[in-house]
Amino acid sequence: MYRIALILKCLLWFLGKWDVDLTWLPYFSNPYTQYNNIKEAKYLIANNYNPYSSDGIFQKPLLIYGLIIIDNDLVFLIADILICFLVAYLFGAKQGYRKSILLFYHLNPIIFANIILKNTNVFDHLFMLLTIFSALKTKFLSPILFGFLLYLNPQYFIIFAAISVIFRRETETTQKFALKLVGFLLLSALTIWCLLYISYQITGDWQFIEKTYIDYYFPKDHRPTIGFLWALFSGLFSKYKSLYHAFFILLPICYILPLYNLFVKYAKREKEYLGFMIGVSLFCSFLYFQYVSISDLVIIFILLFQRYDWLFNSLPTIVIVHAGCLILFLGGGLQLIWTDSFTGNPNFTFFQVFVSYVFYVILVSEGVREMLKFRTIQKTEEKEKIKDKGEEEKKLKDEKKERKVIDDKLKED
Repeated sequence: MYRIALILKCLLWFLGKWDVDLTWLPYFSNPYTQYNNIKEAKYLIANNYNPYSSDGIFQKPLLIYGLIIIDNDLVFLIADILICFLVAYLFGAKQGYRKSILLFYHLNPIIFANIILKNTNVFDHLFMLLTIFSALKTKFLSPILFGFLLYLNPQYFIIFAAISVIFRRETETTQKFALKLVGFLLLSALTIWCLLYISYQITGDWQFIEKTYIDYYFPKDHRPTIGFLWALFSGLFSKYKSLYHAFFILLPICYILPLYNLFVKYAKREKEYLGFMIGVSLFCSFLYFQYVSISDLVIIFILLFQRYDWLFNSLPTIVIVHAGCLILFLGGGLQLIWTDSFTGNPNFTFFQVFVSYVFYVILVSEGVREMLKFRTIQKTEEKEKIKDKGEEEKKLKDEKKERKVIDDKLKED
C-alpha cells in the first residue's frame, strides 16, 4: 500500500504544475527556509553581486551554491523519499508503526506542500537522520555529518543527547565514553570550521556569518511564524531584546544532560525508544526557536509517535487534533481575513499558536510520564522474572539433592 502512495506522490509531483506561493502563510515557510531566497541569490550571483550584501538571503552559502549548481527541483523529492526511508528504517522496530508512518508520510498534504514549496529545511531533516544512522552503523562518519547538520541549523545540537545514549550503550567504562564524546565534539567542530572556511572562500568575505547565524538567533525580522517567540520579541522586550535572545539560545543546551539521564536507562533497547527520544529532544529545542515551520512539527510528531502506545494511553492525546485544527484552519483562515486585509492584529496568530503549544507540551509531558510508568512496570517484571528464575533453580537443586539421597539409600540397601 505504501508503495502505491509513494508512486502516487511522485506522479503528482512530476505531472502537476505546482507554481504556488504560500509564503504569506507562516505555517509553511519562513524567511530562513523559503526557496525565494535561493532564486534571489542566484540572480545576484549571476550579476556578480555578493548575495549576502542584501537583506533577504539567510540560507547557508554551501546550500545556496549547491542548489544553484544542481539546478533541479528533483533534489527536494529525492531528499523527501530518503527522509521517509530513514525514519522507517531507524525507528520502525514495530511493524505496525513502520507501515503507518510510510503511509502517513507519503499521503501527508503538509509534507507534499513542503516539497512543492521547496523549503530548504528538508535538508536539515535529512542530515539529522543521516547523523543518527551513522551513529548507529558507521561511527566514523557521524561527527562529520553532525558538523554538516550544525552548519545548516545549530538548533539541532540537542540531538547530542541521543547520540550520547547510543555511544553509552557501546562503551564499557565511563572514561572511554567521555573520551569518545570529546573526540566526537572535536571532529564535529573541525568539520564546522572547514565548512565555514569553504563558505568564506566561495563568498569572499565573512559577511554571511552575520546574515545566516547572528540574524538567525538575534533576528530583526519579526514576521509571524508558528513559533511564539516572534510576538514576544517584536515589542514586548525591546529594551533587553539581545539578553532574552541569548537566554533562549542557551536554554535548549541546558536540556541535554537531563534528557541523557532520562533516556540512558533505555540504551540497551534504543531501537524501541530512539525515535521517541529524538522527538522529545527536538520538541524541547524548537519550543524556544522563532523560525519553526509546520514541516518541522510533522517530523517531530512522527518521531514521537514511535511510542504511540504511550501517547494513546494518555488522555490529552486527542488534544493534538484540536491543536492541529487551530494552527492549520482557524489561525490561517482568520489571518487571511484579518491580517492581510489590514483589519486585525497579527497577535491573534500568536494566541492561536500559543494555545496549540500548550496542548503539545501537555501531550509530550504525558508521553514521558507514561514512559516512566512503563519503565517502572518493566523493572518490576524483570525483578519478578529473576526471582522466579532463582526459585526454579533452587527447586531444581533441592530435587537433585533428594534424588542423590534416594540413590545413596538404594545403593546401601
